[in-house]
Amino acid sequence: MTMYPYLYPPGPKGFPYLGLPNAKIPTKKFWLTHIEWGKKHGAALGFTAIIIITFLLSLSLSGDLIHFSRFSKHYVVINTLETARDILDKQARVTSDRPHTRVDEIVSNLLDGLSQIPYSKQWRKTRKLFHQNLHAESTVQFHPIQTEQVWLFVKGVVLSESTLKGQIATLSQNIMFLSIYGLDISSNEEEMPTRNREAIDTFENSIIPGWDGYKYIPFIHLLPSWFPWGGRLIATIHALGEIAREGASKPWDAVREKIKSDGNHASLIGKLLSRTDPDNDEEIDRIKWFGFQFMADTMSAISTFFLAMSLYPDVQSKGQEELDAVLGKEGIPTFDDCPSLPYIEAIFREVMRWHPALPMGVPHNCIEDIVYDGYYIPKGTTIYANIWAMTHDTSVYEDADRFIPERHLRKDRHFDNINSILAYRFERRNFRVCVGRYMANDTIWLAIPSTLAAVDISTLPNENVEDYFSDGAFCSPHTLDCSVTPQV
Repeated sequence: MTMYPYLYPPGPKGFPYLGLPNAKIPTKKFWLTHIEWGKKHGAALGFTAIIIITFLLSLSLSGDLIHFSRFSKHYVVINTLETARDILDKQARVTSDRPHTRVDEIVSNLLDGLSQIPYSKQWRKTRKLFHQNLHAESTVQFHPIQTEQVWLFVKGVVLSESTLKGQIATLSQNIMFLSIYGLDISSNEEEMPTRNREAIDTFENSIIPGWDGYKYIPFIHLLPSWFPWGGRLIATIHALGEIAREGASKPWDAVREKIKSDGNHASLIGKLLSRTDPDNDEEIDRIKWFGFQFMADTMSAISTFFLAMSLYPDVQSKGQEELDAVLGKEGIPTFDDCPSLPYIEAIFREVMRWHPALPMGVPHNCIEDIVYDGYYIPKGTTIYANIWAMTHDTSVYEDADRFIPERHLRKDRHFDNINSILAYRFERRNFRVCVGRYMANDTIWLAIPSTLAAVDISTLPNENVEDYFSDGAFCSPHTLDCSVTPQV
């Protein structure tokens, strides 16, 4: 029931209670589908109804908000930055929780990660642990590892027989494993990075808007194995928990063994454990899941950079010209060079805008009823911010689908703080902003000038950009097999 006299935001309709059937939950490039829903349903009312309702309720019919439901669970997608600020920033007190159900409690270890844990005393303690170790000044300690691994990647990208996609994945994961656990991996196909990748993929699939609707069916977790599709569902629930447990336990067990055999083992986890009472099981468990949650993924952004350079060779050339002018033909980029390389910084900013790693961000849960712009958003609604739509808003970005670094350049060479990058989530005051953004930012930035200084990336036909992306935010395999040649 809606809160009289307010209506739900516009959106596609489904069967009573069931809401949208499975076939209508978009799972491929769903961020584009929600933009189309906004255009279609934002103006779907009849002309007379539009005049009457707009006059009486002051409703916005622009498609900023899209509503749909599944199994009585409400979902709202926000397509514009202004509306997202109003709902997720200014009303952060009631919109900063995460969706969680009895099913999630069964997959209990999935709830121990900071991004999905409900707001609570446990969440605040975990958040404090992240802030103490991942603020901007603290992540400088990882620069030597990032520098070494990026240059190993650049040297190997021409000679290696593995795919470029595999090499980027290895770079991304090795930096994290070395920094957090002090563990070196030679390939992303090893067991630990494979389990970690499975956990990340599972998480990304689980936050597709509407995908989790089945979790809200009453007593769904009590279905007996003989019930039609009940056994398969229960098996899936437990499989999700096992993926998370293995993803966290494998590197945790390995680093604990390393610490036992080498008291001087260097890693962030080792440092944290050395400061912790060994009998404090709660804090030790928090450190374990901190390590797992910290495995931030930079693969998507680096992949996007290679795709952009292959589609826009003129941008690649301009970046290389700036490097030659500032560092010389033989110069090796370092973090200290960042202020002297504004065009490289602009390329980085455009990579982050052009295709965000999580185009729909991470879901929020509304803990109270909200009325916004004349629309009713009930308590318990899961809210998504369509970051892709915001970074491709043509009222803000001219030729938004094109890769144009110049749009970020200013005469004073000033760039906004990285907190302005929507890919890291946009809440100014919302305490759910990405906690690993500083380390991810450093890895992605260094990979760009280091690659441009060493190789030329081959060109691809400059067609519809979305054709080069897979269902998620990662570039498709055939795109990432584009060749590179050494810089002369």
